[in-house]
Amino acid sequence: MNPSLTLAGLLAVCTLMTDGRLGAAEVAVADAAQLRAAASAARPGDVLVMKDGTWTDVDLVFQANGSAEAPITLRAATPGAVVISGNSSLRIGGSHLTVDGLWFKDALPTKGDVVTFRLDAKNLASQCRLTQCAITESEGVGDGKERKWVSLYGAHHKVDHCHFAGKTGKGTLMVVWLDGGEASHVIEANSFGKRLKLGKNGGEILRVGDSDSSMQNARCRVVGNLFEECSGEVEMISNKSCENLYEGNVFRNSQGTLTLRHGNRCHVEGNAFFGNGRPHTGGIRIIGEGHQVIGNYLEKLEGTEARAAICLMNGIENSPPNGYFQVKEALVKGNYINQCRESINIGYADKDVKAPLEPLNSVLADNVIYATNRIVTLQGTGAGVRWSSGRVGGAELGYAGPVEPVQAQEVTYEAWLKATGRKPLDEGTVGVSWMKRIPSS
Repeated sequence: MNPSLTLAGLLAVCTLMTDGRLGAAEVAVADAAQLRAAASAARPGDVLVMKDGTWTDVDLVFQANGSAEAPITLRAATPGAVVISGNSSLRIGGSHLTVDGLWFKDALPTKGDVVTFRLDAKNLASQCRLTQCAITESEGVGDGKERKWVSLYGAHHKVDHCHFAGKTGKGTLMVVWLDGGEASHVIEANSFGKRLKLGKNGGEILRVGDSDSSMQNARCRVVGNLFEECSGEVEMISNKSCENLYEGNVFRNSQGTLTLRHGNRCHVEGNAFFGNGRPHTGGIRIIGEGHQVIGNYLEKLEGTEARAAICLMNGIENSPPNGYFQVKEALVKGNYINQCRESINIGYADKDVKAPLEPLNSVLADNVIYATNRIVTLQGTGAGVRWSSGRVGGAELGYAGPVEPVQAQEVTYEAWLKATGRKPLDEGTVGVSWMKRIPSS
């Protein structure tokens, strides 16, 4: 016997035993009952394969426990060819689970949400992943009932390379729910498509936390996603927790804003907003303490006041959790604002809200702005915001502070990329790969 072959074989077996994949099985499932049974018997590394076709009016439960080295996977036999519709939903319970390649097309569950990362209030999922999945609603199909499309409970989940489009009914599309601990979810490389104006609260695309949990550290990462025509309401993204990161996302033709609505110490960096002159397109809205808005690009946004390219809101006295906390110690630095109708608004408050507390101990530094309208719109004294430096062209600053001149060609997207060293978002790798191969999608 060749000693080297024997050693290689032993190493291979040891590797399999170490990562938990020894004896991993692939199990075909053709209905919801088979899925439950297969999941209950699954071991780390196993793969459950859903039969191609349309699954209608199904209550799917994926409950199992994989491991970090060997997650248990539920996948479509052919990515995108398992279509889940009607009164259907998926609940994910357990740990280290992956759901891959499913299409929830016109799924309108009468109870609960479309995809939920828990079995019930006492059994939350942890360290699970939703990838290469789509949730879409066809025109004219929606029933108008309130529901979420994705509800993230538990901790350390990842939602990546998914596609969401067409939601018409009330209810935030994706919600991070907090239960006292850090969520630490990653929402990355997803495509969020058209959502029409809802006309009332509840039209958000993403909400991280809620008013009651807003002082908790969620520490979620929302990175490298594409938001197109997301116009459900003014809060396209509604941050309602602390220490979250929003980086490298692209927002295009969306009549809403990335709103730091509640919570403190969030970081917004390297995002690109393109309004293309569309009415009510907005940028970044700041409320609360210790936020950093650094190195973002905002171009041809037509929104004003709460939808200004950058808006620092006024706060209310003794604010309740669902009110408006005073802006304190905000840092707005190195942003490029190019030909927006209202570049910076300081001190805006909704007309029906008594909000006398102006932003405090905040700094505008090294921002590069070109506009034909006055750069800073003051809706108060602005005394608590210091303009420390910046480059301005096309219009007067409208504010006290040192400025250097800038030309229009120095505030372009290409100039921003060069100055920051960033690369454009590769939109070909965002969202589900299989949907690009379906002509009708």
